Amino acid sequence: MKAIESLSAMPKRCPIARENQYFSKEIRQLIYGKGRNSYRILFTIAESEDVSAVRILHIRHAAQQTLGENQE
Repeated sequence: MKAIESLSAMPKRCPIARENQYFSKEIRQLIYGKGRNSYRILFTIAESEDVSAVRILHIRHAAQQTLGENQE
């Protein structure tokens, strides 16, 4: 939860996620954990005139297939 809460301060510090190319909104990711216990927290940033909000879309194990890719 601390990792997710840290997104309230400077969420744009996190890189664009590989899923970004499959969706119309900008998708960013925060990597949490190390080695085999790594997870990718996928989120968007909703910005209005004076407020920014982070919306968590999915938490996935780092080894899982990219969302939006064709399942073969």
